[in-house]
Amino acid sequence: MKYKESNILILIEALKRIITIFLGPFLTAYFIKTSINSINDLSLYYIVNYAAHAIFGIVMGFIVKKKFRLAMFRVGIITNFIYILFIVLLQEKILNYIPLIALLYGFSAIAYYYPYNLFASTKIKNSDRTDYEFKKKSLQSIIGIVIPVLLGSIISTTNFRLTATIVLIISVIQIILSLLIKPLEDVDDEFEIIKSFKILVKNKDVRNMFLVDFFKGFFVTDSALDATIVILIISAFKTEMNLGIISSIASVFIIFMQYTYTKYLKNKDDKHLIISCSFIPITVLIILLLRTNTITLILYYFIYMTTINLLALILDVRLFNVANSKIVKDGNFLEYWSLREFFLNLGRISGYVLLLLVGLTKQDNLLYYLMIILAFSIIITGYIVSNVKKYNSVK
Repeated sequence: MKYKESNILILIEALKRIITIFLGPFLTAYFIKTSINSINDLSLYYIVNYAAHAIFGIVMGFIVKKKFRLAMFRVGIITNFIYILFIVLLQEKILNYIPLIALLYGFSAIAYYYPYNLFASTKIKNSDRTDYEFKKKSLQSIIGIVIPVLLGSIISTTNFRLTATIVLIISVIQIILSLLIKPLEDVDDEFEIIKSFKILVKNKDVRNMFLVDFFKGFFVTDSALDATIVILIISAFKTEMNLGIISSIASVFIIFMQYTYTKYLKNKDDKHLIISCSFIPITVLIILLLRTNTITLILYYFIYMTTINLLALILDVRLFNVANSKIVKDGNFLEYWSLREFFLNLGRISGYVLLLLVGLTKQDNLLYYLMIILAFSIIITGYIVSNVKKYNSVK
């Protein structure tokens, strides 16, 4: 029976999206409900998590430069399974082991995403990149419509442990699907991160993509801005069920925006669209700050989610296309991905350090000012990426 590996990758990523929803906003909500110092604990968790991402992202290059890429991908899925199992077993005691579980999740995430990025980059042609990313993100968005409500209702009516058990089963399915992916060819090159960095940053587009990834760390999925919005919504609406409903409705708008871009704009000049998506969130944020209530909070969340996810689609297409272009020589390919992980997670760490500082002040009103600082990173990112070529025709 023949199958397209791209579809297998999309399906594995879709299942990963379910796990990410559980480990993202709902784990954030869990911290808030079980910890007195929730913002501090949450920030510490993500700082250690993303520090592990950054460090293991470099180490991973040395491990998989020549071989073991598919094996490491499976290791990432399995260690994620172990991580969720810890959550199931520890429950409220999870707060006593924050550095340990954060370190474990950091390793499992990089062991998964590093090989995945290699597969998605080499197995998908640049000319097919936008369509692939749209299919993947659309499926993730559909999951984003159904799963938040489902998880929210399960957690609200039963308990967090039952939900974690369901997510464990999903991890097992991921492991089975990974058996359908063909390994990449082994190579003989050595991993030379410093030498490759000096070569890569000479190119303006590569240099800009590293900057884009740094600022992405402030506002894309699992970012400090993401967590801050979840904290405010949970504080306003109290239950995970309401968080799930709001997330689901926003996902419908996300699919529409991403479809419109893929159908009509993927081969056209999108600079104005990128700049618009960058400025809209901070404009609505100013409205939120001037008139803070549940309506403006929901309005901000909807607009933030739709514009950021559209921007994320554009950023990801640029990221993979640059990786697949002639700029990134075959000898620097893995180094490119290691450096990308380093800058992305450096941005995430920086965002959560700021969130930790807000938590230490114990002044909740400072969350809104933090949102302004983080939102400005979206404008900077939009300006930078609008000057990066598309490279749609390469390979």
